[in-house]
Amino acid sequence: MTTSPPVTDPAAAPITLVRAGWNDPRVAALRAAMDAEVAPRYADVARGEGPPPVDVADVVATVLALAGDEPVGTAALKRTGPYAEVKRVFVAPAGRNRRLGARLLAAVEQVAREAGYPEVHLQTGYLQPDAHRLYEREGWRPVAPFGPYEKDTVISRCYAKSLTPLLVAAALPPVADADAAVALLHTLDDAGVYLALLDDDYLAGAVDAPTVAAVAASRTARIGLVPRVRVTHTEPFHVAKVVQTLDWTSAGRAGWLVGVSLSDAEAAAFGRRTAPDAAEAWAEARDVVEVARRLWDSWDDDAEIRDVATGRFVDKDKIHYVDFEGERFSVKGPSIVPRSPQGQVPVVVEVSGADDDPALAVAVRDADVVRVGAGAGLADAVGRVRAALEAAGRPDVPVLADLDVTALAAAEPPAPHAADPGERLAGVLAGWRTATGADGVVLTGAVADVEAAARVAAEVQPEPAEPGEPADAPAAVGHTLRERLGLSRPASRYAAQPEQETAR
Repeated sequence: MTTSPPVTDPAAAPITLVRAGWNDPRVAALRAAMDAEVAPRYADVARGEGPPPVDVADVVATVLALAGDEPVGTAALKRTGPYAEVKRVFVAPAGRNRRLGARLLAAVEQVAREAGYPEVHLQTGYLQPDAHRLYEREGWRPVAPFGPYEKDTVISRCYAKSLTPLLVAAALPPVADADAAVALLHTLDDAGVYLALLDDDYLAGAVDAPTVAAVAASRTARIGLVPRVRVTHTEPFHVAKVVQTLDWTSAGRAGWLVGVSLSDAEAAAFGRRTAPDAAEAWAEARDVVEVARRLWDSWDDDAEIRDVATGRFVDKDKIHYVDFEGERFSVKGPSIVPRSPQGQVPVVVEVSGADDDPALAVAVRDADVVRVGAGAGLADAVGRVRAALEAAGRPDVPVLADLDVTALAAAEPPAPHAADPGERLAGVLAGWRTATGADGVVLTGAVADVEAAARVAAEVQPEPAEPGEPADAPAAVGHTLRERLGLSRPASRYAAQPEQETAR
């Protein structure tokens, strides 16, 4: 019997990936080899002050590739402020042409994913085209220099990659042609957009947003349909009924973008009252949201019995008065619509993020999703909203931030290796959550630009999990809008209180 001689050539030996320390001599030797190979390329390049040296305390993990016992590659993940930064990706000559660079990247990406980072970033130099090809082939997107590289637009070439699904919404302006709007919604649905925020305008001759959503309900499959319904001139009972009915017709894909009316012209068109100021309008909106939520709960899930033998359609003991008494109106209830597929339709409130924004109090108390409007200081605005939600004991409420894709396309490229508008947008989306602190993005701008941006957003999303593996995030699964947002379906407040007076 003969045995095969041991493999001594690293180029032929099987490669294994192991964890090691940043200061492991084998890892340090590979970094030294990387410096020796790369440094001559920049010998004649004027360099400013570089990033600070790596603090070992910031290193999350270091991966070492071994061909047999021979170290042939390394990569690391470190915390760089809010960024999860991939550092020092290097493959020695003995490990090349074996897709080891891709394996090292995948290994540190998994470390970042397990650590809870939604995105990863990295920096390389402009004279390293082999590195650029590797990163772009593995789904990394060009981005502007970040963190310690922010002021270096000469040498640095930076990239980002999404690790978990980005919650993508699209904002549509008021429309006069419902069929055209439905066609656009169908396109956004195919692109994987999670929800469409449909705006409304009483005076522009537009089709009202709930009607557009109702028409689209039977012609779309997954996208959440979230019309803006203003509460200032509409009875609270009817607001709740419209939204709840949409939830039935869309099989659980409805949402409600809460709106108010501050316009004298709109007030005159309705003829019921003068236009309120913003503080009064949002105080009233807060009451309307409370009433709507009570009405949506006023039927127990099993209130419909459809008992042919006795001729009873409902069990009257499972339909409840809501008995709301407020400063501005009162509502007895119950709803005339049975409890809908989601139980509670997701409520979206749009805020500016300013401390004196009267909509913020409604968002903090009542919103299932908060939308932060575009503007200067977007990250600071998101931070203020997050702080307010945290103080209210609601830190897990999803926060979306607006991105004007039309303005982005017209702006100067933030990264020299992302001159194409599509590449530019892909990079912004790949690093969106780290840059803004938001959970997702609302694509705004010209309709054609929003449509094109939705396709780009689909390309940036990470690959779906393999069959049998868990999805990367709750937002990746589910059929109702609540499920896709990672929100549970709440029990009716009245079903849990049998002593509540029932409707007779």
